[in-house]
Amino acid sequence: MSDAQQGLDKAIRVMKIKVALSEQEELDRELSVLLKWLEPMLTVDTAGTEQVLTSHDALNVVREDHARQGDLAELQEAAPDFAGGFYLVPPIIE
Repeated sequence: MSDAQQGLDKAIRVMKIKVALSEQEELDRELSVLLKWLEPMLTVDTAGTEQVLTSHDALNVVREDHARQGDLAELQEAAPDFAGGFYLVPPIIE
């Protein structure tokens, strides 16, 4: 049994799904094609290459988050609708 077949068998067990033998053979063939396609990329020497975290040079500035006591009446006033101790929001799913 090939490494790919063993990996496929393990994935099927872990996911706890039923896959017919014919479907397993088809998946094995498809995964083999994918791995052959990926082989050239996996052989590229990336030593010394800086990792790319984003596709642009934007800087993510995150402020410190500090808990503070809010005025309940002020918060309720700012809410579009407040009733019975709950903030009422329009439904987003019909």
